[in-house]
Amino acid sequence: MTRRDDERIQDILEACGRLAEIAARGRSSYDEDWVARDAANYNLTVIGEALDGLSAEFVARHRDLPVRQAKSLRNKLAHEYFVADSDILWDTITRDIPALATRLAAISGTAGQ
Repeated sequence: MTRRDDERIQDILEACGRLAEIAARGRSSYDEDWVARDAANYNLTVIGEALDGLSAEFVARHRDLPVRQAKSLRNKLAHEYFVADSDILWDTITRDIPALATRLAAISGTAGQ
């Protein structure tokens, strides 16, 4: 099943929102709750997969999107989950994901065009 760019961006924004809810609970909650960590990893994987699936044309118009980095993180979580560093993941969730959400929200009106 093929998804359009605007659908993929919506998927990313929804995953960013879920990660924001996890971050709002705080680091100690994240560290102590395996369900929160698993949910975070799943949503980071969704973001990586959705960014990687954006059309070449869309990515060419928005070269500042972290497609390569998100795909790399997705691959690490899916294939090398045993080396995932909680500090790096927390930083990604609390710093990089809000910036990505802001950027995608700003350009979401151009998705699929």
